[in-house]
Amino acid sequence: MHKVSLALAILGSAVSLAAQSCGGAAPAQQFSNRAEFEASFYYLNNAHIFDLDVQVPITLSGAHTWLYDQGVGNPVVPDQVGNISVVDVYTCPLTRVGNETNAPTNPGSPWTLLGSGTMTVVNTGVGNGESPIVFNPPLSIPAGQYGVCFVYNNPTTGLNPGPLHCLGKSPNPATPVTDGFITFSNDGIVGTAWTGVGTDSPNLRLDYLPAAASGHHEPLGDGCYFRPYAFYESFPNGVATPDLANTSQSWVSLVNNYLVVPGTAAFIPPTSANLAAGPTGSSSSANWDDALSTPIVLPFTFSYPGGSTNEITISSNGSVYLANVVDSTYAICGASYGSIAPFRDGPARIAAFYHDLDPTVGGGIYYDVDPNNQWVRITWDSVQEWGVAAAVNTIQVTLSVGGGVDIYYGSLGNQSGGNNAIAGFTPGTGSRLAPAMDLSASIPFQSGDGQIPPVLTMDARPVIGTTPNVVTKNITPGTFFQVFVAGLTGVPAPINLGQFGMPDCFQYINPFTAFLSGLNGNGEFSVAFNIPNNPAYQGATFYFQSAPLTGGLNAAGLLTSNGVCATVGL
Repeated sequence: MHKVSLALAILGSAVSLAAQSCGGAAPAQQFSNRAEFEASFYYLNNAHIFDLDVQVPITLSGAHTWLYDQGVGNPVVPDQVGNISVVDVYTCPLTRVGNETNAPTNPGSPWTLLGSGTMTVVNTGVGNGESPIVFNPPLSIPAGQYGVCFVYNNPTTGLNPGPLHCLGKSPNPATPVTDGFITFSNDGIVGTAWTGVGTDSPNLRLDYLPAAASGHHEPLGDGCYFRPYAFYESFPNGVATPDLANTSQSWVSLVNNYLVVPGTAAFIPPTSANLAAGPTGSSSSANWDDALSTPIVLPFTFSYPGGSTNEITISSNGSVYLANVVDSTYAICGASYGSIAPFRDGPARIAAFYHDLDPTVGGGIYYDVDPNNQWVRITWDSVQEWGVAAAVNTIQVTLSVGGGVDIYYGSLGNQSGGNNAIAGFTPGTGSRLAPAMDLSASIPFQSGDGQIPPVLTMDARPVIGTTPNVVTKNITPGTFFQVFVAGLTGVPAPINLGQFGMPDCFQYINPFTAFLSGLNGNGEFSVAFNIPNNPAYQGATFYFQSAPLTGGLNAAGLLTSNGVCATVGL
């Protein structure tokens, strides 16, 4: 493993830095207990409990959660949008585990009131759907380990004041999450505070400011090239008819990607039996609302960008999984409800119009096969959106032996509060996504070929007396070496390296040293950054960038990563 020695890097000059430094005090942070809001159910919500390991002193100025109090649901919850709730924040030493039922009013209780704030109830289906919590003044939390309890008191005035509800994820991932300053774990939702250990997992964001002298690192720009396989449009719920209605698309297979063009397909009435009239393969609801067909063996191997399959599984919610899927969790069987995570993280799928459909109240789902085994056709015919009788959806997807896809859209509706609809393609399993696009406005277009740029990061904060690693991830297969560069300054503006045979690859730093490094045992490039245990290095700022030697993507046979600016501190 290569090492960059801070003492050698500054070449004897006491931390004298150039004007382009991106260093300084640690910036404000927003921490989320998951990368993307996710919802499986709504819950009676009086408290969120969790553990928090705080590595440096922080001040907590605000938080956000996702409530479900907009007059919808089954059973319907009262509409409290715009109401104000007082949020009390309690902490106890070390962990909440074992202390969940020991209320602060009990003699000897370990819980103390850290402070309070106010939360405004927001409709989850509008905008980002986040209900903001403001702590004024901010709450100061010294470095240490804590159990934390957010108590959401019922609004007492406004529209239908009463108990609140939140959206949560089931099952709880039960995985600690960290951003280097704080680590969040052991979370749960409690219907009535101090009465239980909690269930499943809330969605929570924390807005905080680390101590100014904290060591920190920030990315600079992006690497080359970012051409993910997946593409999609997200349609917020509303009474307006989605613009895909009464249109069609053809996805022409180019092996590694699709050419998406306007289609000419018309609706072809299905001749097969209604799958929704028979048993499900998997279901999170014990019927065809949020369910999958049994896996279906295709009469041919269907190739798609990033893979191939000879089996599909049909979702009641407007999707075709390009895989044999037997899974009764809501994450696989259910709708997205504002989150991109199920689309991104589940199996490969064609999301024709992925949202909350309910064939148990009308319409049908069909699977037809060409007598010559040249295509298969999946149809959702007049299937109602869950809970909205006026929102009827007719969609038809044809998969062809050559890998092509034709999609016909008839009537479409997406009105249910808190839901969204997603249309597009993903190879799944956590594949990186480009930003959402407007499919109708973009056609014709060519989707990505799957190239993902190298990403440079650090595996720990740059703290005096430690040796964090500067790590290059997302390495293209066949790459075994990289050029690693370090510098004391960035550049005023990114430099396009097209003149060196690297079009749309950029230089972000002024290097003072460079060397070759090889892969570590994890298939990544890792360079140790040795920071002496000397307070003289407080505030020193360093810049890093890597250039993997990857052939076939440009004339130079080099890619560039993003840059990293690292400010040494506590």
